[in-house]
Amino acid sequence: MKISIKNVCSVLVIVALLVGLVGAQSIEEKLSEMASKNAKLYVTPLVTAFGSGMNSGWFHSAKPHKLLGFDIGVRAMLVQVPTDQKTFNFDLSAIEPITKSIPLGVLGTKTITLDPDVIYPDREVPTFFGKDEAAVIEADDEGIVADIKSQLLAQGVAQAVLDQPAIQSNLQSIANNIPDLTPPIIGTDLKSLPLAAPQAAVGLSIPTLPIKAEVVVRALPEIELKDIGKFKFLGFGGKLALDPFIPIPMFPVNISVGAYLQKMSVGKVFETNHSLYTLMVGKDLSLLLFGVGVYGGVGMEKSKVKIKYTYNPENPDPNDPIAPGTQIKFDLTGENKFRTTLGAHIRLTVFDISADYSMGADNVLTAGLGISIR
Repeated sequence: MKISIKNVCSVLVIVALLVGLVGAQSIEEKLSEMASKNAKLYVTPLVTAFGSGMNSGWFHSAKPHKLLGFDIGVRAMLVQVPTDQKTFNFDLSAIEPITKSIPLGVLGTKTITLDPDVIYPDREVPTFFGKDEAAVIEADDEGIVADIKSQLLAQGVAQAVLDQPAIQSNLQSIANNIPDLTPPIIGTDLKSLPLAAPQAAVGLSIPTLPIKAEVVVRALPEIELKDIGKFKFLGFGGKLALDPFIPIPMFPVNISVGAYLQKMSVGKVFETNHSLYTLMVGKDLSLLLFGVGVYGGVGMEKSKVKIKYTYNPENPDPNDPIAPGTQIKFDLTGENKFRTTLGAHIRLTVFDISADYSMGADNVLTAGLGISIR
């Protein structure tokens, strides 16, 4: 069974597809023609955004549940995509330099070599989140002519010779005949990435000891995806209250530390791991049927993805250094490193509504709704 990178992208956006992302198929078909370097550059912003979203919503209070207190609900995340994550410079390493013979009349013929970086200096193309328009990388005719002249001068050709109208016309003709590049890349023009995850938490606090803790679980049912393999998703973590260990009576705020891990995999093709380690601070005010609270956190996060696919361009180039059918594997690390979170929640009888905003590699708005017994 051959797995192309379009299947990999299907997995990366599977949660977004569940909430209405459209047009992904055409994107996937284009992406399947890319070699690993440009595939990495195209997908990395999606990996970062996916990690930012999935590392959100783990907590909506700095105070752990009491013993056997629990909540169960869903977290919806909206990841805002920065402008600088919508384009990347197309990698030209798979394109061979162009060699040209320049006739110079009585001076004979000189040979020059045009480097792809000189031919195509402006290589900005869309990432997954970029414009949903075909990318065109234009050859820089003026830069090509200037580079040819520079090489000829270095080979001893006089400037007066290069200034001759016939020579200049020939050089311009060479530049004009070098084609533009049309890499198979278009974006989705998404301003944000929507994600969601079901979540449950239960308290493990021990009343007679200063240990106040809870564990949290996220999971989706295992799904068999045609021609790809089994889709698996599981996340777990927990938090431990620190304020009971502070020797100050009636300490005014709740302080906790938390650690949260998630893993998603599809067959042997795709695997992603996310982690968040955070310090939480907050305060809850609770009456019999009503409660409010505010919370915040600072933490370190990380997102990693392993991808394996078969390179199958639609129109193979015989000069392509990567042969069609080649198995390609690479690891990606998102730009997720540090995040801060501010939020609040309201409890109405047993229903808890929360909202928070996280700032990091990508900013994320998270909303939560669930049943809570604290």
